[in-house]
Amino acid sequence: MKIVILEDSYVELNNLRNELNNWSIKSNSDIFINTYDSGEHFFAQNNISYDNIDLFILDISMKKMSGIDVAKKLRSYNYLGEIIFLTAFKEFVFDGYDVHAFNYLIKPVNKTILHRCLNEIEQKIKSNCHIYRTTNHETISIPYKDIICCSVNRHYVDIMTSREVFNQHIDLSDLLKILPYEFVQVHRSYIVNMSHVFSISHNKIYLSNNTIVDIGRTYSANFKKLFLNYSTRFNREED
Repeated sequence: MKIVILEDSYVELNNLRNELNNWSIKSNSDIFINTYDSGEHFFAQNNISYDNIDLFILDISMKKMSGIDVAKKLRSYNYLGEIIFLTAFKEFVFDGYDVHAFNYLIKPVNKTILHRCLNEIEQKIKSNCHIYRTTNHETISIPYKDIICCSVNRHYVDIMTSREVFNQHIDLSDLLKILPYEFVQVHRSYIVNMSHVFSISHNKIYLSNNTIVDIGRTYSANFKKLFLNYSTRFNREED
């Protein structure tokens, strides 16, 4: 896993790097860490293609360019990987919704929650693609993290990503069976990726690309239960 950390406190940076290395040993996973003390430092040394980076860990309260500003700039360059924010103040958590953050870690970082985040990100990397064959016998591979939602379109399903829409000849129910757990049916015609849910208001879901999806009455209770479990999964106590 390739990780970039932006943190202007040497003590915090050293503690985080040590904990990442502890996770690497515990999980028998290879990690590659690059560190920077500011957003300006990072962007000055890197070009505008960041697809080879799996995870950015960004301190929100850096002295110059904030972590939120760094994340917005990354997203403006179509970075689709994971972002975790570090903050000493819980009120900053809500500032990250616009950039579709994976999680927010309150300082001092809870190592159990950090490890849970890393475990899930690693699992996404290992089994991260939906693969199908088009009517032209072309093989298409779509990273799960890029899929925002899926919708019925006559005898096909439109698979929407942030960049384009793919059309697959499959039943929605059959597609749901092969997608990972963060995908849930919310309407007879829609599946959404819970990692792309921006907000929920009444019976509407607002997704990361500004798409609005109605929640069907039949699916409402189950979806809201699943989404609550999903959104609080890192903070639950161990059984």
